[in-house]
Amino acid sequence: MLGIFRITTKGRYCLTGGGDVQCLADVGATDFIELRPLTDDAPPEVGERVTCYLDNIGMIEGVVLYGQPGGFALQIMTNPERRSRIEARLAWLRSAGDRDDQRKASRIVPIYRDVRVALLGARIADAIVADLSMTGAALLLDERPVVGATVTVGKRYATVVRHTPEGVGVAFRMPFGPLTFNERVIL
Repeated sequence: MLGIFRITTKGRYCLTGGGDVQCLADVGATDFIELRPLTDDAPPEVGERVTCYLDNIGMIEGVVLYGQPGGFALQIMTNPERRSRIEARLAWLRSAGDRDDQRKASRIVPIYRDVRVALLGARIADAIVADLSMTGAALLLDERPVVGATVTVGKRYATVVRHTPEGVGVAFRMPFGPLTFNERVIL
């Protein structure tokens, strides 16, 4: 239904007055997306407003169109400017292909290296940015969340992708743009 250029990505969705539900999203266009919860939570009702935070795409708001086996379809509700940015991000993801080695991105050491990391269970840890790329960071951190865990590094959502002797490596859910990425960036 979404076509052969569909992007499948991880994320989470939030219901009005409810908690976050981890999910997989199939995104092929900016009209609607299909969401599949990774938990046994009850799906939202048709017509319910839902906010999604999708890896590499960002925040998307919408209304449930219909339920389907294992998930539901969400009609995207956004302004033309945001829709254009989502389309651009989808085009970039389609053209990027398989990018298993995220460390190919050039790395810098930012001027402002201290950062707070929000871990699972509302715990906060202080960390130091060892190096930074447009797509992720190496953090010097005493506590090491499990690989695959979602954390917040400063104000950026990220996924822990590896452990190092001194901390962790994270991949940002939304990479920096070339105009905002420099040594003065503050996470």
